[in-house]
Amino acid sequence: MGQGANTATADLGSIAALVEAGDLAAAERELRRMLAVADSAAARDLLGVILVRAGDRAAAERELRRALELEADHFPARVNLGRLLLQQQRLDEAKRELQAAARLAPLDRELSIALARLEIGSGEIGRGEGRLRAAAEGEGGPGTRLGAGSAKHSARAAQGSAHARFELARSLARRGENREALAELERALELAPNAEDLLSARARVLLALQTPVPAIETLAALTRMHPEVAEHAYLLGVARLQIAETTTGIEALQRSLELDPRQPLAHIALGLAFKEQKEYARAKDSLLASLQLLPGNVDALVALAEAEEALGELELAERRVERTLELAADAPAALYVLGKIRMTEGRYEEARDALRRAVERDPRLAKAHYQLSLAYARLGDRESSQQHLELYRRAQELEEKRLTDMLGGAEPHRAEPEPGGPAPGA
Repeated sequence: MGQGANTATADLGSIAALVEAGDLAAAERELRRMLAVADSAAARDLLGVILVRAGDRAAAERELRRALELEADHFPARVNLGRLLLQQQRLDEAKRELQAAARLAPLDRELSIALARLEIGSGEIGRGEGRLRAAAEGEGGPGTRLGAGSAKHSARAAQGSAHARFELARSLARRGENREALAELERALELAPNAEDLLSARARVLLALQTPVPAIETLAALTRMHPEVAEHAYLLGVARLQIAETTTGIEALQRSLELDPRQPLAHIALGLAFKEQKEYARAKDSLLASLQLLPGNVDALVALAEAEEALGELELAERRVERTLELAADAPAALYVLGKIRMTEGRYEEARDALRRAVERDPRLAKAHYQLSLAYARLGDRESSQQHLELYRRAQELEEKRLTDMLGGAEPHRAEPEPGGPAPGA
């Protein structure tokens, strides 16, 4: 390296010191004086950084691209251009630049995580998850921070690792790999035990794994730590409903809706809970509120139809069922409600046909088996009635076993038979 190159490097070092000191105007003057004598990728890159800090992103992009024209493998310019594009939400371009930079040298952890998210979002899941695993284990380099110092990055290494594991867990959970997602979240929580996003994600994964008891412990802690967050109270209500704690589940859901009334899923969950308690008028109010926010939701429509049928509003209930079947042909729950409507109307053959279709599509639908046993009894088919009564009892036993398993062996409350008369043969 000649004397001129050494001098240029020294000059860039002094200019970088001006940038760190916040004297952008002086730094820019010195750089432009240097560039008037000799062009270089390093000088263009540093000028780009200055222009970003000054808020002139268009000029910064021109300088960074000019740096790469001079030296295609100039890692800092490639990284800084990727960051700039990322800031501007030009995500496809940012991904290309950052992938090119990563082929030259390791990215810093924060930027590696950002690139992984872009890759996962564009369908490159294996590549993105692999990058997150490496970031979680601390693999990578210091990179170049556009407008920030590396010391701050180093001080946040543990937080960065937790962030990488959180993003990895999110990707795994989206693919249904909930046990693997939970393992990553547990490791992340070892580094950041009180992180709200990690605790919330852990609770969601536990609910997806049908293990609501530990989810309740996590969510109860979250609602104490962050009582102003509606989502935590909503999830706590859902978890309590999963173990048939209907009263406390309703309390949590109501608290959530006090914090934020515009939560359609919370209104649906509350409507389902009221329906479970046979408070059909309150269930109807909650479900109508959910449909105002989320029109055409099949779960809400079916539950609303069931509540209206129980209230004797058969015409309204049937219209809800028809709308549901338009949206989701042969939805078992809608067919069950249609069967109940026909039973109430005394149209037992039509009730039998609808209920038979319901259990064909979902043999675990206990209440449909019970109503079907009643329909067969009204039609004089005692053998079929007994058969479906037995299927109802088996489905109830399976549900009770599921609840017992979730409760760690405690005895759950036994559900009462559906309205519609005594069980055939009882």
